[in-house]
Amino acid sequence: MAKRILGSMLFLLLGMVSFTFLSGLKVEAAERVHTVSSQETVESIAAIYDISTEQLMDMNGLPDGKLYIGQKLTIQTAYTPSNYQWSERGKQIGNYAKSFIGFKKTAGEETPIKGFDSSGLIHWVLSRQKVPIDRLSVEGYYKQGMDTNTPKAGDVIFFLEKGSSKVVTAGIYLGGNQFVNSGYGAETVQVRSTIEKYFAQYQVEYKTYTPKGEHVVQNNETLKSISDNYGVSVDTIKKRNALPTDSLMQGQYLQIYSSPLYPFYANQEASYDKAFDVIKYAYTLRGFTYVFGEYDPMIGMDCSGFIYWAMKEQGISLKRGSAADYYSLLPKLRDPKAGDLVFFRDTDLSQEITHVGIYLGDGRFIHTTRNTGVHISDLTSSYFNKKFESFGQVQINNMD
Repeated sequence: MAKRILGSMLFLLLGMVSFTFLSGLKVEAAERVHTVSSQETVESIAAIYDISTEQLMDMNGLPDGKLYIGQKLTIQTAYTPSNYQWSERGKQIGNYAKSFIGFKKTAGEETPIKGFDSSGLIHWVLSRQKVPIDRLSVEGYYKQGMDTNTPKAGDVIFFLEKGSSKVVTAGIYLGGNQFVNSGYGAETVQVRSTIEKYFAQYQVEYKTYTPKGEHVVQNNETLKSISDNYGVSVDTIKKRNALPTDSLMQGQYLQIYSSPLYPFYANQEASYDKAFDVIKYAYTLRGFTYVFGEYDPMIGMDCSGFIYWAMKEQGISLKRGSAADYYSLLPKLRDPKAGDLVFFRDTDLSQEITHVGIYLGDGRFIHTTRNTGVHISDLTSSYFNKKFESFGQVQINNMD
């Protein structure tokens, strides 16, 4: 592969760039609810509200085009950039659970057609959201998943008798003390609250269930303990995540199995020798926070700091620069490869190059922003399409 020099980055002066989304990007439109009627399809409902079928499915966590009469679909027209971030997947799980409000409660059942009991609702929602989970009782589910002290939408909430591990009921947590439940005190699936008299008498615990192949690093976990848990060698986990050392950071997302959860780069040509390693490592940092002027994940990173850290950790030596600095040094191109950079202009009203991310392929890129932290976004969204400036060709020479 012909290689152009990015070595001039060694002479960059420290530069910092602020990236602030315009209010229209993160502020969501008022939610509307559409109740599915006979003969309606994902396509026909999307057409009514002038949104894409993909938007409609993402908003409601729909795993496919199958709809059920009576489902309540959330309609939003504002673009949320973090469709692929962990917290956004949790919101999709919660929204999908809410779409079954009013469906009947039926003991021992687990489908919209026959109805749900509390564990059946959990099984249906999580399995349809590509979270592999066996059909168990609520007690069985309590023994699985990862404990979390910071519950978020999409987690499973459990109610236990105080002072014991006996589980009374469970549901899909929505945040703000609310959860979706098909259990006590109602004949249908309902949104309930932890402060209701019945539920308030119990001890509350939360579990996070991850899609197969991705593990969220918890406090005090090691590569060895994760390796033992999954039966996958330490070396394999390091390779699949391009981990530069054995050290882990709480909150990292580790790919455990061979197929990446977000395989945008998998069939792409790499821009430079270590491009895939940079991307794999960048994936582990999804959800880490934005802090202006910083580049350390444990403190926070701005957009250019994220680029600097991901490359530095893969042995690519470059000076810490701003988005504009990196833009000025790289050849521009129309057809990017995996690992190339993507630049945006006027994201903070300055009329300059103000934002940068790493191109993944399939129109996606990974970056960090003030409101969302590190996440994956789509170049075809109305916001990023409008702010897009160019791709920058990254080819490293003698920098390994």
